Amino acid sequence: MITNRKMPTIELDRVILRTLLKKDANDFFEVGKDPITTEFLTWGPFKTIKEAKTMIKFTYFRRMARQEPIGYAILDKETHQMIGTIEFHTFNRKNNTCEIGYVLKRAYWNQGIMTACVDAMTKVAFEHLDIDCVIIKHIKENMASQRVILKAGYQFIEINKQSFFHPKTHRFHDVYVYEKWRKQSL
Repeated sequence: MITNRKMPTIELDRVILRTLLKKDANDFFEVGKDPITTEFLTWGPFKTIKEAKTMIKFTYFRRMARQEPIGYAILDKETHQMIGTIEFHTFNRKNNTCEIGYVLKRAYWNQGIMTACVDAMTKVAFEHLDIDCVIIKHIKENMASQRVILKAGYQFIEINKQSFFHPKTHRFHDVYVYEKWRKQSL
C-alpha cells in the first residue's frame, strides 16, 4: 500500500503539485499567516517563518519514517510560488484508507483549483498508493471545504456530532465525513 516510492509530480491547468520541500517554508508562511485562510485548521495563523519551517519538519517530513508521502506543495504555474498544500494523512493500513487535507491561499479561492487538486490526489491514492478508500472531513462551519468535497464527487457518509474539540474555538464541533471508493472511480 504505502511505500517510499517517489510521488508523481502532477500538472493541472493552473497549478503543479510536487512534493513539499524545506525551501517552501517562506511561501508556506505566506499561505499560513492569514487568519481567514487558517480559520478552520488546527494550526495557524503563523506568526513567524520559523513556525512554518517547524511544521514542515515535524508534521510533513516525519511521515517518511512511517513510509508515508510527505505531502504536496501546490504551485501557481505562472509565478512558481507555493499557494497551498494538499496531503494524505491518517493512513489506516488495516482498512486500506487514508484522508486528504488541504489549504489554499485565499487569493486563489473559488477558482476550481482545490477541486482539481482533490481530484488529482484521489487518483494518486488509487493508482499510485493502491488505497481502496479516501476520506475527507470538515467541521460543520467550513462550508467552502464542503463545496470542494462534493464537487470532487465524494459521497457524504455521516456527521460525527460534537466529536472534534477545536483548539482555536475551545469548543466541540460536528464533523462531516465523506468518502470515495476506488471501485466508484473505475
